[in-house]
Amino acid sequence: MDLLISKPDRVSYCATDYGVYFGCLRLDFDITKYLIIGPVSNVPYSKETLLRMYCDYVISNEQKEEFHDFLKRIPHISKLSLISKLVFINYCIYEEMKTPSDFLPGKASPKALSPEIVQMSYDKKENYVYNKSYVLEEAILKLVRTGNMEGFQSLQFNDDNFHTGVTGDNAIRQLKNNIIISTTLCTRAAIDGGLEYDTAYELSDHFILLAEQTNDPDILYELLDKIPYTFAEKVAQAQTPTSTDERLQMAIQYIQQNTNQHITVGDVAQYAGFSKSYFSTYFRETLGFTVSDFILRCKLEEGRRLLQFTKKPISTISTFLCFSSQSHFQTAFKKQFGMTPNDYRRRRF
Repeated sequence: MDLLISKPDRVSYCATDYGVYFGCLRLDFDITKYLIIGPVSNVPYSKETLLRMYCDYVISNEQKEEFHDFLKRIPHISKLSLISKLVFINYCIYEEMKTPSDFLPGKASPKALSPEIVQMSYDKKENYVYNKSYVLEEAILKLVRTGNMEGFQSLQFNDDNFHTGVTGDNAIRQLKNNIIISTTLCTRAAIDGGLEYDTAYELSDHFILLAEQTNDPDILYELLDKIPYTFAEKVAQAQTPTSTDERLQMAIQYIQQNTNQHITVGDVAQYAGFSKSYFSTYFRETLGFTVSDFILRCKLEEGRRLLQFTKKPISTISTFLCFSSQSHFQTAFKKQFGMTPNDYRRRRF
């Protein structure tokens, strides 16, 4: 408790080794007075965890029943929800406009932002929460598959629109298991988005290893936030080559934005202000592949997204992407992704 009230901020929080959180609001009108909220935990405690807590906190036999009853009454909410409540109380007393992100490490950057698809009140039925959780999960994975890092910026994750269920016998194990689940789902989504298998699984191992190496709930929460964004970032890098040459970057963006047009190397060179012969050589030497190969790759990536997220016939997709024939599209698709468009669509649905 001394650690909690010694913090200089008016709103603060701390966690125990078991992932139990306490919140604190310092009262300005009397510096010796504090409003303490807690404890809260994101999961109920198992018998095994309770036994360890009896030992760690030196609970006598006479006190065990009372201690157990107390823990059973602990609200099951996340750290984010606790801080949101503290921020609200702070506003009610001091009219100070703050957000939970002002008090969470790393929350100021997109990497630490989490998705929000729906806003729900606490009185919604549990099955409705689960339904919205599924929608939210699919939205997150779509951002990963498409490498849409910007999509995370306008989204926010909270207890009211997402429910993970109980996956561990204590708060720390729950967080670690959720990291493993999130990492596994994001790994598959990233591979679907074009990230190489080796890169995806190396990143997966990295996140899981980091999670298992710490019992700090703040670090685990921050890690859980970063997983989908980092995978989306890797997918975007795999899909979009970068260059310090502004004209070359213009050419890359022009190709990506015109996958439904019959564009040639000459068209791209003219748009970026290069001669055709110089542009072809410069593009290949700088990025490691030809302009024609990149045009084809962008068209096939667009075709894969259309197969995945629409029910358009393959012939329509082929025509939309300006392939000379459906057969040409199918052959190029199989060469790029190791399966035919039909096989890919069946595997996705």
